[in-house]
Amino acid sequence: MSISAYFSYEAARKITLEELRGRAFLEVQRGVDEIEEWLHVRKVEVQTLAQTSTVRSLDWSVAEPYLKSEVNRINEFFIFQITTPDGSYFNTKIGRSNKNIKDRDYFQKALAGKSNISDPFISRSTGISLIAIATPIWSNSSKSRSPIGVFQGNVKVDHVAKVVNSLRYDKNSYAFALNSQGEAIVHPNSTLMSTLEKPAPSLLKIPDRNLNAIAQRMVNKQQGIQLMEIDGTKKYIAYVPLREANWSVALVIPRQSIESRLQFLDFIALIVGGLTVTMITVLSRVQAFEQAQLKKSKAAADTANHAKSEFLANMSHELRTPLNGILGCAQILLRSKNLSEPQQYHVNIIEQCGSHLLTLINDILDLSKIEARKLELHPHDVHFPSFLQGIGEICQIRAEQKGILFVYEPASNLPTGVHVDVKRLRQVLLNLLGNAIKFTDEGKVTFKIEVIDQLPGDGETVKYRIRLSVEDTGIGITPRELDKIFLPFEQVGEKKRQTEGTGLGLAITRQLVQMMDSDIHVKSQIGEGSTFWFEIAIAEASEWMQSGMAALKKQIIGFEGSPRTILMVDDRWENRTVITNLLQPLGFNVVEATNAKEGLEKAIALKPDLVITDLFMPEMDGFELIQHLRHTPDIADVKIIVSSASVFETDQNRSLEAGGDTFLNKPVQADELLDQLEFNLGLAWIYQQSQSEEQRINFSAMTRDSPSDKLTPPSPDVLRELLILAKKGNFNAILKLADQLEETDINLAPFANQLRQLARQFDEELILNLLTQYEVKTV
Repeated sequence: MSISAYFSYEAARKITLEELRGRAFLEVQRGVDEIEEWLHVRKVEVQTLAQTSTVRSLDWSVAEPYLKSEVNRINEFFIFQITTPDGSYFNTKIGRSNKNIKDRDYFQKALAGKSNISDPFISRSTGISLIAIATPIWSNSSKSRSPIGVFQGNVKVDHVAKVVNSLRYDKNSYAFALNSQGEAIVHPNSTLMSTLEKPAPSLLKIPDRNLNAIAQRMVNKQQGIQLMEIDGTKKYIAYVPLREANWSVALVIPRQSIESRLQFLDFIALIVGGLTVTMITVLSRVQAFEQAQLKKSKAAADTANHAKSEFLANMSHELRTPLNGILGCAQILLRSKNLSEPQQYHVNIIEQCGSHLLTLINDILDLSKIEARKLELHPHDVHFPSFLQGIGEICQIRAEQKGILFVYEPASNLPTGVHVDVKRLRQVLLNLLGNAIKFTDEGKVTFKIEVIDQLPGDGETVKYRIRLSVEDTGIGITPRELDKIFLPFEQVGEKKRQTEGTGLGLAITRQLVQMMDSDIHVKSQIGEGSTFWFEIAIAEASEWMQSGMAALKKQIIGFEGSPRTILMVDDRWENRTVITNLLQPLGFNVVEATNAKEGLEKAIALKPDLVITDLFMPEMDGFELIQHLRHTPDIADVKIIVSSASVFETDQNRSLEAGGDTFLNKPVQADELLDQLEFNLGLAWIYQQSQSEEQRINFSAMTRDSPSDKLTPPSPDVLRELLILAKKGNFNAILKLADQLEETDINLAPFANQLRQLARQFDEELILNLLTQYEVKTV
């Protein structure tokens, strides 16, 4: 064990030394990345200007004022210059020059059609050390295969020098940069730097052999970190090449600066070595046992975490991506003006069922959030009867597919508007109703809602205790199985039915109900069926009309002001198609990019008003794209919406920390997308005249033309009862009464149908107009 301890110490010392050396290398890499990003942005700016019609004209009298304004706007370039193929040029400092740059390497490369960044040089017109970023100027004519000139932007060496001089490991370290010839671009030794009178010597030719060797590696675009003797002492040199330019950056660190940090490790090793001799017998067995348990626990935890992470990631993207297309296209169709009422009804069912499928996918994710206590309820105002009726319509379809009866029994005194977490209450009810239909082969499933009590509220707010129950005539549950049905991954009943679910529905349902300060109760008898019920306290809401009916009554058809450009960055075509087809009809100019690199280039060139980006893409991901956008001066303030199917809150928080403005979940909901666009761009929407307003006009015209000839009204008592229900906004009771009228007298069917249609649109004013007119006529 002493020998093992010694070798363990040596291994730990080696690892620590490598870590310290790695820190030095990372410091150089940081500087190289910063210079690379700065040069890349300047290069894109030069290439963009070279393609403008002003520069392509080669008319200096036209280009000069434009380029001078661009120098002032960008504030990074010393001059802009246009050079003709013979080497003569004009620039924004001196205008036309009598000098010639035909022999310059960067000019020859650009004239051959290649954009490039030169080594620093002394300008012939200004005498200042500059870096040329040159690119070819192409003619608009497709017949021209050769550049018609060269456009370049010259920048000072100052920014590169600032970054290089900022690189530090400690106070005794220093950094330098070499060009493609081994000459110093930046160096603390002034004798190695070029001046107007004396060119810089190449490190490839100086007497110091060690510096010769490092310079040769740097010129050959190699990277690494080495210990060698420089200026009579041992030093570490870390060097990294650039990609945008043919340069390399190095950091020189005294050996003691790195290895002195190992002294504490050596001291600790000496103490441990002494203690090992006296305690080895006692610790050997304990250590062996603990290590075995630790490895076993760690392996199990790593396996579980890896499996869970992989499962969550795969479920999130592989299932949510096609759902994004399904729900997105359903929303696009629902916004269409060309669908008939039956088509709109069926598309609406597709959208509701797709949303339900998404809810099922979220079951497992929700369970993990509940267990980690990271799931919260988010209540808002909603029209309660229509919410319940929507759930009933979904379950009615499932019941019809199985050939059983579905009975929906809402109480007549239900509150019209309530304040509740709609998403979670829908999840609870659909789970209970779905199980009832699943385990019922004949008979019926009954969904009953009733008001149990009215509770004292806060101030003017009224609260109701509401019981929601689901009763079926299915196979029933044994007393022994009743104790297990709410446990995760527990499935009861016949084996063939167990394959239809995950075994998480009831577990999640019960925990959600408990979060609502209640619990689920169940009674069951084998062969006769089961009843599940729970009671929750719900506050009455008065603002349900604004929150629940805004989308129904007002459809957005455009926005005020000038057109806005949206850049959509996503590697999946279906995701891009959904966004494009949602926004283009509203007047947005949507530009698509298939990856983050293309998105960055288009953002720099187009300067869009807003960017919508995915997170996980090949090569460069969304996080890197956001950081590049935030560090590019001209577009640093662009609004960014991060849209992803990732379920991990860490990814969402990380995207906002990186610079995103808001986060949009996939599958994309049209209303949420438009809300975020309104928030980020300060838009004022233009709305289409609502269908109910058009129907009100049509209905008024229709009722003026002797309505009694078309519809037979019920008795005055029934009309008065309907008036009372309409004034209370109890549309659910109106629907129920309309069904009763049709069943009792076939002559009342047209009137009942008209009343039913208006009640489903929740148009209280139009119903009152209809009833008042018939009541007066009858009296």
